[in-house]
Amino acid sequence: MPVEKMKRIKAPDSLCDIAATAIREAIITGRYGLGEAISENSLSELLGISKTPIREALANLKHEGLVSIIPRKGTFVFTLSVDDVAQLGFYRFALESTALELAMEGHCKDLLTALKSICATMTAAREQGKTREYLELDGEFHDAIVSRCDNVYLKEGYQAIAGRTAALRTHLSQHPTHTDKSMNEHIEMIALLEQGDLAGATTILKKHVTRGERTYADGIEDIATASPEDRIIRRKRTR
Repeated sequence: MPVEKMKRIKAPDSLCDIAATAIREAIITGRYGLGEAISENSLSELLGISKTPIREALANLKHEGLVSIIPRKGTFVFTLSVDDVAQLGFYRFALESTALELAMEGHCKDLLTALKSICATMTAAREQGKTREYLELDGEFHDAIVSRCDNVYLKEGYQAIAGRTAALRTHLSQHPTHTDKSMNEHIEMIALLEQGDLAGATTILKKHVTRGERTYADGIEDIATASPEDRIIRRKRTR
């Protein structure tokens, strides 16, 4: 008697993976501020699990660049100086500009359809004051470009900074003019790509991903040098 095919059982996520997902989301969404201390004891209580999987999760997040583990001091969310933001923006542009060129060569119609759909939803979220949804869609906009570049190494390079980029995006969203400019640049990029002006769209992309440095330099705190007391005050103001 033939054996019927059975559905493969998906193994449940480990406690380490569950903890890593929860902490990563808390960092990306700004519940933990940049440079803020992370307490293993508090996480253990909040998540209802022992400190061992939490410790493992934090070690994994260290490899993602989202936390720093300092012996005898503790674990902290990653910090950024103005120069760090500049270097991150330069790296993003190097990756995304190449990914955009490749995606337009191989998946032009599909890419434009995806970008227009995401941008329309972003506009609606922005108008309705749904900041969290807008920021997630902002990430999806750039993911749509990189995911269609057909180059595994570009994708890996982009993924390596995805968490830090998302956390920085959340931080900069506290400044409405930055987000207004960002939204307009998405629209401009699509219009130029529809016209076949890849060079023009790439110029807008460069301005778009490197503006974080200018936003910091225009008077926003340099988190890497802010005192713990200053961080607490700033966190209270933005909650």
